[in-house]
Amino acid sequence: MVTETTTENECWFEDILSVKELKPIVRQSLKNVIEKEGFTTYKVKVKDISTEGGNYLGILQTVTVKGKSDDGDKQLNLFLKNIVTVGESNSVLNSSDAYLREGFFYKNVLKQFSKIQEKYNIPQDEKINAVKVYDDSNGEVIIMDDISDAGYKTYDRCDVVSLKFAELSIEQLAKLHAMSFVLRKEHPKYFENNVKTLSTLFKFNVNFETHVRRIFDKAVETLEGDAKHKLDRFFSSALEKYKKYMDVPADQAVCLCHADFRANNILVKEIEGDPIAVIPVDYQLMNYGYPVTDFLYFIFAGTDQEFRKNHLEDLKELYWRTLDTFLSKFGIEAKEVYSRKQFEEEYRELLDYGLLSFLALMPFIFAKNDDIPDMENGLGDMSLNLDERFKERLREIVDDYIQWGYL
Repeated sequence: MVTETTTENECWFEDILSVKELKPIVRQSLKNVIEKEGFTTYKVKVKDISTEGGNYLGILQTVTVKGKSDDGDKQLNLFLKNIVTVGESNSVLNSSDAYLREGFFYKNVLKQFSKIQEKYNIPQDEKINAVKVYDDSNGEVIIMDDISDAGYKTYDRCDVVSLKFAELSIEQLAKLHAMSFVLRKEHPKYFENNVKTLSTLFKFNVNFETHVRRIFDKAVETLEGDAKHKLDRFFSSALEKYKKYMDVPADQAVCLCHADFRANNILVKEIEGDPIAVIPVDYQLMNYGYPVTDFLYFIFAGTDQEFRKNHLEDLKELYWRTLDTFLSKFGIEAKEVYSRKQFEEEYRELLDYGLLSFLALMPFIFAKNDDIPDMENGLGDMSLNLDERFKERLREIVDDYIQWGYL
């Protein structure tokens, strides 16, 4: 008989299969994890977590498992990301495909990375940082360790990032890109069959076009004078550029990219308010593309004009230096696979992706907490009632692109 106990307003269950707050397939996946972790007896608690606009394709929950194993008392803290199914008729992104892709990264690609890093004796503190994800993750749920007890958190999605956080994040990004080149060297057939085939999951259909038009209209109405007219004219080429920068033919793409690399998808640990470590997560949009798009995406999603003026060139230098140094640990010269010249040329050619990515992210980054979009209906009903902070960030970005000659 399954019993339920309540302690300090918390419900504990003695059988994960009885927890009705979880889908049946999720219950079974968790049961498999609990058994593999060696619990002989246990009780379990599930808690819903508000995303506060931080995750639009997932319903988040934590699961605490307490009990005994053959070695004594044991506790397991898990974090669940349950799928939100977007109506296919309104969809520019298939959420099931996104969950499968994230699971593929953690259960497949990341394991390849780990084996290669072990082979080359890369010290633990120099490896790519990643959260443990369990093999029983599937197309309905991603099951990972809950590392909030270790002090990791995410920042407010509307805030401008600090320089230290940006530096730590760019270092991790460079290592991710570097490992793509390493994987290609170590396992060329695997790379050809499993990485080069990872095209974008976005569908550039009429729903995408309608959404982009709404975003541009919202942005244009916020601006004045020359900036207003120039951004409005930019729309005529925007749709083509979104597709060009995001849907890259395999023979033109450079490496494996995160494709949603922004502050809200990066866990951070602090000491006395200063970031000391970061762990990128949310690899649902991962694809084979241009590495510079990840860099631009991060910069323009999370910085203001003053930050870019003071630190943008230094962060470009940090990215390249980290890529070069990390590749050298595997016997690869960066100039042979992705030269500084190629990086700079792609940066100049694709720089307006920073503006495009900011506009695309604007409704997500600046959504008000009491007006979070419901993605079950796709993008069509997305609210554009945004936090007022978006206006200044938008004006500054448009001003940068006018000064740089892209508008």
